[in-house]
Amino acid sequence: MTDVKGWNDLAAVQNQLGEKNNLIIIDGNNLAYRWIQRKNYNHFEEDYIRTIESLGNSYKASRTIVCFDFGKSYYRINLSDSYIGTRKKPTDEEEIKKYQEFFDCLNIIYDELTYDKHKYRGIEADDLMAFLVLKLSLSYEHTWIISSDRDLYQLVNDNVSIFNIFSRREINLESLQNNFEITPTEYLLSRYIEGDKSDAIIGVQGIGPKRAQELAKKYQNLPELIKALPVKGKSKYIQNLNQSKKLLERNEQMINLIKYNKNAIIAGKDGEEVWKGVNKYVEFRN
Repeated sequence: MTDVKGWNDLAAVQNQLGEKNNLIIIDGNNLAYRWIQRKNYNHFEEDYIRTIESLGNSYKASRTIVCFDFGKSYYRINLSDSYIGTRKKPTDEEEIKKYQEFFDCLNIIYDELTYDKHKYRGIEADDLMAFLVLKLSLSYEHTWIISSDRDLYQLVNDNVSIFNIFSRREINLESLQNNFEITPTEYLLSRYIEGDKSDAIIGVQGIGPKRAQELAKKYQNLPELIKALPVKGKSKYIQNLNQSKKLLERNEQMINLIKYNKNAIIAGKDGEEVWKGVNKYVEFRN
């Protein structure tokens, strides 16, 4: 991964690459969390919009799209009513007030943004971003996803990279393979096996990140793993794995943005109309 300490460094990296006519797709809520710990939000809107402008300039974007969450994913709640159940929610009165102020500011930002933007009730930004990456990325020299969300690693390929604005790291296909020693497909499988505690997606009991990645490298994708079940072994985690076919298939439906972004979009409020609308949007933009 490339460490980028500041906007000048970021621009230097892009100048070396010589890329032009790039597409930037920004995870709007994820970007906003940079400011959530502030004591007040006096300049939140200005700083947020200025950051988007800086990213666009640094990555030589000819188009910038910002996607936002709008409530929980109806699609994933239908698959598991505990979805996002373990995320910490504010309980202190002052904290609740602060969070409300934060999201009020974010709503104002959304209304004021002059960039292309997408937000639909019951649909998460991840699903919209996956749809847009798959539909638009080949029309640009390179596509940059701006997010720290690891679920988006599955979208990385020769033409699509990620910039994590919190760690200042760029994730591309080479760095993903060199640093994690894993391909995007194998990474997806490891997520099905491990689950995702932050979203209350239950994984195979007794299997953590390291063991999940080892299994993912061995079997490479979900069909191959399921075909291999039952796996030989007396360890408890192997026994749990052998009994987890339905769990793994459900986790694929919840985590695989490439395969299930349409399902997730259609399941949102007025989902059929939203699906038609975003397809018209990409037809117009291509």
